[in-house]
Amino acid sequence: MPGSDTSQPCKRCKAEDAPFRLRADPTCRDCYVQYIALKLTKRLNKLHSETRVSRQLATRRYLAGLSFGPSSSVLCELLDSTARRHSQRKGSSPFSPLVVHVDTDLSAGENSPARRLVDDYRSRFPHVEFECVPLTEALDVKSIDWSSLPLSSEDASPAVRLQRLFDALPTVTSRADVLRQFIRHILLHVALKCSCSALLLGHSTTALAALTLSEVANGRGFAVPWQANDGMCTISTYAPPGESAGDQIKFPVYYPLREVLRNELIRYIDLVPTLKDLVPADQMAAGGSGSVVSHKDLSIEEVMARYFGSVEDSYAGIVANVVRTAGKLDRVAGDEFCGSCGMTLDELGDSRWAGELGDELTEDVPDATGKLCYGCKRSIHG
Repeated sequence: MPGSDTSQPCKRCKAEDAPFRLRADPTCRDCYVQYIALKLTKRLNKLHSETRVSRQLATRRYLAGLSFGPSSSVLCELLDSTARRHSQRKGSSPFSPLVVHVDTDLSAGENSPARRLVDDYRSRFPHVEFECVPLTEALDVKSIDWSSLPLSSEDASPAVRLQRLFDALPTVTSRADVLRQFIRHILLHVALKCSCSALLLGHSTTALAALTLSEVANGRGFAVPWQANDGMCTISTYAPPGESAGDQIKFPVYYPLREVLRNELIRYIDLVPTLKDLVPADQMAAGGSGSVVSHKDLSIEEVMARYFGSVEDSYAGIVANVVRTAGKLDRVAGDEFCGSCGMTLDELGDSRWAGELGDELTEDVPDATGKLCYGCKRSIHG
């Protein structure tokens, strides 16, 4: 954030012109930019050390998700800078990032606004490969058990089938929840298809705090260690009826910007010319959303994002503690997985949670072949 009218020397390099505040310290422009870049470099080095299987130089092929928001846009710019540096070094392992945006507009054609915006990113960041994938790609994803979801028959186009599914969901929160799950599944699907070695998600500290509490509020608290922490995730795949059983794959998912607050990333965007006029204005607003007339129009995830976005300036330590506490939770291994979100099933926990809320587990829920966690049951069936 901008400093006071009385300028103080930079806490890091002692430069006289330090107009910005970074964690309460006066900071110059160069040190501010370097601080954000260093955070990403440290997380990428940690990822490399935890996933490398040989001492020989091998291409680091990472897939990063792009939502056009501040966090994922900064991640894209930093990956481009990292790839450029690696290309200039002799004896450095090749660094080849792939950035993927999932176009959620089911009515869009080949020349959709999302594709045009991806072209803008592509022209700004030449050392990064870009793809724009339609949401209908979810129908080809094997990590979703479609028998557990109310998907219509195959007599309609993929876009119409998905639209009917979303129209059948009971609430705004349900639609936002299932959409986020589909995007994650698609990114993992593309990462495996393109032989990437990890999935990078651009969540800031603020976004991870919001995700943590929204998962709990959605009845999926058991999945927080899998959804908000770095490390290997188990991907359970499902075979179509009549084919052999599916498989389970371990794949790393990391959040390289997990130690940076959202407002720090917004300030970074103002300081970096390639980003300043690229990120859409509505994404730069608090919580990444425009004004809403009624709270009925907001999902739980949006409410949490707006809340943490409003308190991160004054209570940055509390926001960071939410993420750090979630990071200490153990990932409990299991043999069964939710057919929708893909998280390990905690059947006793699901029954206990539902009982405490007074829900009837066997009433008014359509028969389905696949298994769902409690949170997904509530999202899909109400």
